Amino acid sequence: MRDLVSRIRARAEGLGLSLFAVDALIVFLSMQFAYFSRFGGPPTPEFQQSRWFATALAMVVFLGVFMLFDLYRHVWRYIGIDTFLKVIGACLSGSVLLVVTDLGWQMRGGHRLLPVGIVFIATAYTLVGTSAVRGIVRTNAWFRARVPSRDARNVLVIGAGDAGSLLLRDIENQPQLGLRVAGFLDDDTSKVGRRLRGVRVLGPIGTLADRIESLRVDEVFVALPSARPEERRRILDICTKAGVPTKTTTSLASGHGFGLSDFHAVRIEDLLGREPVRLDLDSLAGSINARVVMITGAAGSIGSELCRNVLRHGPARVVMVDIDESRLYDTWLELRESAPDVFVMRIADIRDRRRVDAIFDEEPVDLVLHAAAYKHVPLMELAPAEAVLTNVLGTRNLLDAARTKGVSRFVFISTDKAVEPSSVMGLTKHVGELLTLHYCANGLSGCIVRFGNVLGSRSSVVPIFETQLRRGGPLQVTHPEVTRYFMTIPEAASLVLQAQAFSRRTDVFVLDMGEPVRILDLAKKMIALSGARIEIVFTGLRPGEKLHEVLTGASESVLPSRHEKILVLTSLPVLGSPIVERIAEMIEAAEENDRAALFALFEEVAPGFEARRARARQAASA
Repeated sequence: MRDLVSRIRARAEGLGLSLFAVDALIVFLSMQFAYFSRFGGPPTPEFQQSRWFATALAMVVFLGVFMLFDLYRHVWRYIGIDTFLKVIGACLSGSVLLVVTDLGWQMRGGHRLLPVGIVFIATAYTLVGTSAVRGIVRTNAWFRARVPSRDARNVLVIGAGDAGSLLLRDIENQPQLGLRVAGFLDDDTSKVGRRLRGVRVLGPIGTLADRIESLRVDEVFVALPSARPEERRRILDICTKAGVPTKTTTSLASGHGFGLSDFHAVRIEDLLGREPVRLDLDSLAGSINARVVMITGAAGSIGSELCRNVLRHGPARVVMVDIDESRLYDTWLELRESAPDVFVMRIADIRDRRRVDAIFDEEPVDLVLHAAAYKHVPLMELAPAEAVLTNVLGTRNLLDAARTKGVSRFVFISTDKAVEPSSVMGLTKHVGELLTLHYCANGLSGCIVRFGNVLGSRSSVVPIFETQLRRGGPLQVTHPEVTRYFMTIPEAASLVLQAQAFSRRTDVFVLDMGEPVRILDLAKKMIALSGARIEIVFTGLRPGEKLHEVLTGASESVLPSRHEKILVLTSLPVLGSPIVERIAEMIEAAEENDRAALFALFEEVAPGFEARRARARQAASA
């Protein structure tokens, strides 16, 4: 008995002493009430002498069992049904121990310490008392969470399902965050008017603007992780029109439990509402598995994502080629965590033919994914010779080496700006397409993949807008009517790999970019979602920029491929030797930095180039 008492004292010192003391008082009073209930007053002399010893024994037994059941290690505001089940189990276990002790005492020749009825009555009182205390504690914590500080921010939750319920619970459990859920919105009419964890479902999502005003909502959480992309886009459009900061989530599964941390500020990718890419994994595995893949521009946005995608399909080796040593090393450090023996770095300027040949001599390359290029339209207007040397000479060097070394497939990654080009950058990518077609007609197997802007890439409009937002504005838009096609980086990289797997000897693929996006609308949505008051200024189209980009030219037509988001050109230009010669002369003029000769050759290689540039300049000044 002394050992048990000492253990109780030692454990109690590090536990919740206040709850321990309350339980001790409950057991003491329960025993007294049990005696009174059993005898209708003071106990008979037979049990009066052992009354206080029996009470002390009951306190030691019940409190000891409570500690064995870990009833003093719970955070009070998180007390749930599991805690009450433990209380029931502990009380029943304590009563059994008391009965066994009482009977054992009698068998040793002494009289019984207390009637068995008192044990059962005291157990019932203890169960009710200890459960009531814990219920009061939990209720108090619940009310405190439901009544945050007066300066708490009002939150409206869209989606009265599992995600909404879990989000509400997390907010209630963190009153220090200063959030108050004012209500739910849901398009399920059967939920309207009902309550979710005590908070009412106010109406359909379309009433958001009215609710924001009447409830003085400070922030909206879109808790619809399983919504289809077009439905998510519709809802987020409603939020942006309402002009309230919005957060959303795309996944209910989380290793740490679902809650506030799974929500993020709405990104432009969320507003695009594009369906996830579904890939033909069998064809991809056949084109990449156990192959040596070279990726040029591997440190860039598309190149690095291609590296990540290629890794999923079991390549023997991935040769990462780039001239930017810092970004290349950072990308390699990231990727080697997953596959330490697959990725190798090669610092190289693709304009250096000897260096390109040396890399092909070192590595038995099967597949080339050529993403390296100068892509910044206004900068290439200032340095046309540099654009030609990288985008044209560099591409020719790679094509030459690939054909000489018997590479199985060469993939040239192009852009919508190569279609009827009006800029130097667009023209050089157009020439890259022509060169690829020429080499494919003369022994090399390859394809061209053409797509528009990718979200999040360096120098694209979205990160520029984000930087301007962080600085407090204004957001600079070139023209009120300018539009662009957009695609996410992972989507573009996945479709490039899928397209090359479909390719025959020569194909030009065009990725389905969806509907073009008006940049002014994009800017307005980003401002609305940020919750800031920032103005928009128009700076005019920059040199070489078009008002609207197109993915196919007037003389081009496309047909569906085996993938719903990949189209293929039905007719390809046939290059004669004069065009090939003009391209060679263009490279020579670039090496000599002869601007006049360059632009004359641009017109020969892409007839109508100067007229399109003139129209672009006219649109810029309008």
